[in-house]
Amino acid sequence: MKKTVAGVVVGLMALAFSAPCASAAMPYVSGSTGYAALDDSSITPRSYDSGPRFSGAVGLDGAFYRLEAEFGSQQNKVKSSVKEVSMSTYMAKCYYDIELPLAPVKPFLAAGAGFANIDEDNGFGSIVGDRVLAWQIGAGVGFSIFPFVTLDVQYRHFATSDTELGAGQKYSISSNNVVLGLRVGL
Repeated sequence: MKKTVAGVVVGLMALAFSAPCASAAMPYVSGSTGYAALDDSSITPRSYDSGPRFSGAVGLDGAFYRLEAEFGSQQNKVKSSVKEVSMSTYMAKCYYDIELPLAPVKPFLAAGAGFANIDEDNGFGSIVGDRVLAWQIGAGVGFSIFPFVTLDVQYRHFATSDTELGAGQKYSISSNNVVLGLRVGL
């Protein structure tokens, strides 16, 4: 399954950065930070505290669409415990930008797929982990603040397939994220 996930992500990235797409689009880099509210697990009961979320991406901006490869990181503590769950995400994402003539803002919709490495630290140095499929959807608005520089504000719902973190217990992982980012055209 891990090879299938890697193949899908590599295939989406190859399509996104192919010659026809690249010739019609402007490359950019972006970085973002935000608030990640991890939902309670619905399989094995467990609650989480909110935590920070960081990500960086490279992409192509084709006026009405954007294609992006993103790396993200998120950390959340397990409530009433010394345990901590951390995630590293690798996503291929697509954005649809809604053009508003003569407006300095541009609303957008987003969707992405990829995989996540999920690690749980028991608080005493013992770490167990799993790699699972991941997806996200979102919406936001971009504010043009300088030529080729955009400030993005967005909401993302992120989820993974069920993960197994030691002792044969499975957990559901999903979060609601509010993100502030900066996108710079190259």
